[in-house]
Amino acid sequence: MHDVINKHDKIALQFSGGKDSLALLYLMREHWPKLTVYWTDTGDAFPETRELVDKVEAMVPNLVRVNGNQPEVIRVYGIPSDIVPAANTPIGIASRGYGVLMQDRYSCCMRSLMFPMQERMMADGITLVIRGQKNSDKLRSPIKSGHVEDGIEYLFPLEDWDDSDVFNYLTEEEVEHPRFYDHMSASPDCMTCSAYWEDGRGAYLKQFHPEAYQEYQSRLNAISDATQDAIAHFNVEIGE
Repeated sequence: MHDVINKHDKIALQFSGGKDSLALLYLMREHWPKLTVYWTDTGDAFPETRELVDKVEAMVPNLVRVNGNQPEVIRVYGIPSDIVPAANTPIGIASRGYGVLMQDRYSCCMRSLMFPMQERMMADGITLVIRGQKNSDKLRSPIKSGHVEDGIEYLFPLEDWDDSDVFNYLTEEEVEHPRFYDHMSASPDCMTCSAYWEDGRGAYLKQFHPEAYQEYQSRLNAISDATQDAIAHFNVEIGE
């Protein structure tokens, strides 16, 4: 790991505010002077995440806040959903003349989060990206540590860790973490994201952020109404 870092002058550590990126940040403590921490502000970040980023910014020599603008992405491409009926795609709405525009969860993340960060890192001339990706993650990029693409090398120091390793490390290092680590199964990038239904967002928002919870539920209600016909037709087909 040290040999890889020493080969590069323009190094990015991707920080989301989640447990993996927080553990990674502390693991890379001795290299802080040489790297830049990148965080994408989606425009819908949790206050807890903003507070954590403020603390990180006060600790590290270099932190870049990338503008992601999730509200504009949703305005143009629709609300994210884990089920997107054909009738709620741009073509479906154009053919019917009405409907709630939707996009899949990953497209929204790419547009709101990942593309803006990648573009900024490319503009800054980054040649090494350090990320808290683990082999045990259900959602991860297909590349492995050491992969090189378009002149950028990728380093995943936590690749062989699992969630228990991460939490144990944070405990051993006495690192304070946002309270949503203890309530949600994944660390959220956007408060009102209407996808990722398995994360436990609704209960957390209802308890700690009631105003955001109302917007979240409004989007879920729109998804529920829009998907009823598609689900009904699907149930008929699988019952044949």
